[in-house]
Amino acid sequence: MKNFIFLLLLVLNSSILSAQYAIDTYYQNRDLVFEDHVYQAGIKTVKLHPLGNPLGPPIIALNSGQRLILSFDDLYEDFVNYSYTVYHCDADWKQSGLMNTDYLGNFSEDYIQDFEYSLNALIPYTHYSLTLPNQQMQLKKSGNYLLVVFRNDDVNDVVLSRRFMVYEELVNVGATIRRATNVDKMNTHQEIDFTISHPNYVIQNPFRDLKVHLMQNLRWDNAITTLKPRFLQNSQLVYQYDDENTFHGLNEFRFFDIKNLQTLTQNVRNITRDSLFTVYLKLDESRAISEYAVWFDINGRFQVRRLDAGNSETEADYAVVDFILEAPAPYAQGDVYIFGQLSDWKLRPEFKMKYDETRKAYRAQALLKQGYYNYYYAMYNSSEQKVIPEAIEGSHWEAENIYQILIYNREIGSRYDRLIGFDSFSSEELY
Repeated sequence: MKNFIFLLLLVLNSSILSAQYAIDTYYQNRDLVFEDHVYQAGIKTVKLHPLGNPLGPPIIALNSGQRLILSFDDLYEDFVNYSYTVYHCDADWKQSGLMNTDYLGNFSEDYIQDFEYSLNALIPYTHYSLTLPNQQMQLKKSGNYLLVVFRNDDVNDVVLSRRFMVYEELVNVGATIRRATNVDKMNTHQEIDFTISHPNYVIQNPFRDLKVHLMQNLRWDNAITTLKPRFLQNSQLVYQYDDENTFHGLNEFRFFDIKNLQTLTQNVRNITRDSLFTVYLKLDESRAISEYAVWFDINGRFQVRRLDAGNSETEADYAVVDFILEAPAPYAQGDVYIFGQLSDWKLRPEFKMKYDETRKAYRAQALLKQGYYNYYYAMYNSSEQKVIPEAIEGSHWEAENIYQILIYNREIGSRYDRLIGFDSFSSEELY
């Protein structure tokens, strides 16, 4: 079964054969990286979110009773022993100086015990889930954490890693999201000014001890991490800039709905069934010079669901989704990728698009579980090593985005970065 699934993932059809080498080399690297990563091609639909909030960010308050749930599908085997551990990290996502007994209660490793087999799926899989904290593993410190899942008690046989955060409510954050002040960016960017209030918490030297991470839609690839306070006012730190705190507003996310594989829905032009389902999306076009249009999105995320299922986690099927982006000629600036939570906000090789000279379009096919998906097309400029969604999606100051602010403090004599505050804000406040 493992060999069959691996070949299926590599050879869905001739349009993605060119990605085989990239996928091989991507998944051959089993060295642990301290970021969201999948290390084996047959591990699919990895999600980590607050229990009861599948679209929420993977962050909980310390000692609050809140829990996170990790879920993923194994397309390789009927059952395998999966274990997990957790590493504490500093604000820059490097392993902190704490011993595991400093930040974990009870055990430092345990088995994932919750699993179910898929039901009536054309591509069979085993669905695994895990909640944290749990009776076997408690979290004793705030800060950044990396959850690591590995196979057969071998910590070197890593399957996946996921970032999550645990925060304390020691400071308060207030933010204003506005149209960019910088004249050159007024039509394309959003500016985030904010203040940190700490009347009951002492920060000895905010310029040295404090680190603030400003994020858009929970993307780590373009997070702003170098901001320092501009002003100090009593127990307030003021972060007010004209340029350093801006993001491309971009556009509302593209979307498709495959909750029902028997019916064509918006943005789906055809569905076929042979040995598996193939979903053909409508022809997409560049929005680089298009006017801004408003529609509801879920800010780049996806949600697993099958309409007629009692339990979508095990009854939803997998389908090959065919993406097609019109382009009169290949882009000279760089390669094109499908980008969003579905790709872990990374340039995953199975989401790299190939230019089809006959169709005058970029195409890619990816194996995805039934549900509702948001996505962008992003260009990768290799010379600048930069992901550029705006090159294809356009950028508008009016676009709706969710911003996250995380505040870390390294106290004098401490060996770790304490996450002393967190909040999120929507750019809908612009209107």
